[in-house]
Amino acid sequence: MAKELIVVKGRVIEQNRSFTAEVGEDIGYELGAKMVKRWHAENPDDVIASFTGRNIIESILAQPGCTGIRFFNAINDLGVKQLVLVGADKNGNNIFEYTTVADNGEIIKHKGIVADRNTLCPPSCGDDGPLTLSWG
Repeated sequence: MAKELIVVKGRVIEQNRSFTAEVGEDIGYELGAKMVKRWHAENPDDVIASFTGRNIIESILAQPGCTGIRFFNAINDLGVKQLVLVGADKNGNNIFEYTTVADNGEIIKHKGIVADRNTLCPPSCGDDGPLTLSWG
């Protein structure tokens, strides 16, 4: 995968410059815990996590040409932080609409899936409580 240097908050970081299904990797428990704890320490009154169900994720990925999901930070009508999920294609374009061909040859336009209504933690963090607390 091609790499690129970008500037985020005044720091230069390297990231993959690709929109293929291979983007992303297992970073392991330790690094994940460190990152989550840092977020929570710097934002103690903010949303810790969002849960999105498998069905909507699979529906987004099943859209023609979809190679992954873009997660947008957003704020809902109540002023609460949310994630909005949108499929993206191999060129990094958001899938806001796509076409299919029916059995009779008719071209059908569909709206792309733009998902939200995730379950927020807190208050709904599962039986273990907030992730940051269970990551000792």
